[in-house]
Amino acid sequence: MMSNYVGIAFGILAGISIASMAIFVRMATRKGGDAFTAVIVSLVLNLVIIIPAVAVIYYPEYGITLRSCLAFIGAGMTGTLVGRVLYFEGISRVGASRADAIKATMPIFATMTAIVVLGENPITLHILAIVAVVVGVWIISSEMVTQRGISGANVGKVGDIIYPLGAAIFFGFEPIFARIGVLEGTPAQVGVSIKILIAAVGFLLYFAWKKEFPDVKKFLENRETAKWYILAGLANTAMMIFYYAAIEKAPVIFVVPFLQTSPLFVVIFSYIWIQDIERVSWRLVLGVLVMICAAVTITTIA
Repeated sequence: MMSNYVGIAFGILAGISIASMAIFVRMATRKGGDAFTAVIVSLVLNLVIIIPAVAVIYYPEYGITLRSCLAFIGAGMTGTLVGRVLYFEGISRVGASRADAIKATMPIFATMTAIVVLGENPITLHILAIVAVVVGVWIISSEMVTQRGISGANVGKVGDIIYPLGAAIFFGFEPIFARIGVLEGTPAQVGVSIKILIAAVGFLLYFAWKKEFPDVKKFLENRETAKWYILAGLANTAMMIFYYAAIEKAPVIFVVPFLQTSPLFVVIFSYIWIQDIERVSWRLVLGVLVMICAAVTITTIA
């Protein structure tokens, strides 16, 4: 029981980190940056910060088995690689507050997969909480349709929802792979290192195939944009540490809903810092509150 609450606490911290990352990515793209560069910068910071620390802290026993290694490779491919690209692209197209809220459908995919693959047993309140998440996303989607005709509303096209929704699907697979890995006895942060390395290899292969590598000089020349990229990368690194610590302590069906507190923090941060490019409407707030109530429901049964 206590480990569930510890996992929930780490999940909320991960949610705050996700919200911070979304705001920083939005600021970078506002200054002329692009979502793909944000992915690369965050991955580089993951490599620089997490890999050396894990190598030292867990030396010489890393607790890696074949099953856990394959599981964390799956986590890297689905979450760190594909999911992150779709998520950042969604932020650049529909805005931070809306992209993060739509991504909150992730518990649906994660919970269904956890039931089938891990044998986790949700009770009726879990199912109702998931339904509440769906309702919240529907409210936000209808809000996007309404806001499209308002001058100055930067909400993107309705079809752009496919990007954050696709991110939700791939992010939903990640905690399943991660949970399989930690149940093998592999420390969570060792698993994080494996998935980061896999994502890095994936991007290197992509660049080699395209015969086009990131322009580091151009990145450094635009200091204003670089600042936001770096802050987004640091927030993403913090998110990974908290996220995997949460999965190590509690089942997926407890942890995942609390990652979805991030839309609440995104709305708050948007209202404080980027009102000029993020329209925070009453429908958006309502949709976010519905999803937060779903997370609170999970707390009462944890």
